[in-house]
Amino acid sequence: MTIRTPDAVVASLTADTSPYLSCDECFERVDQYVDALLLDPQHADPAMHAHLRGCAACREEAEALLELVAADAVR
Repeated sequence: MTIRTPDAVVASLTADTSPYLSCDECFERVDQYVDALLLDPQHADPAMHAHLRGCAACREEAEALLELVAADAVR
C-alpha cells in the first residue's frame, strides 16, 4: 500500500475522470491494459489513464499486476 500526502489525495479526488470508466470496467480491461503497456510503454488508453489517476484501488491493482507480469517476463 502506498502512503500518499494529503495534497496527492485531494488531487486524485478532484481529478478529471473523463472519459468515464467504472471500477468494474477497469477490472475487466486491466489484463489487456497491462499487456499493452509491456509491449508499448507509451500505450494510450485515455479511459484507463483517467480512471487510474482517480482510483487508488484500481491503480494499485494495475501496478501490482504490471510488476508481476514484468517480473515473470524477465524469467
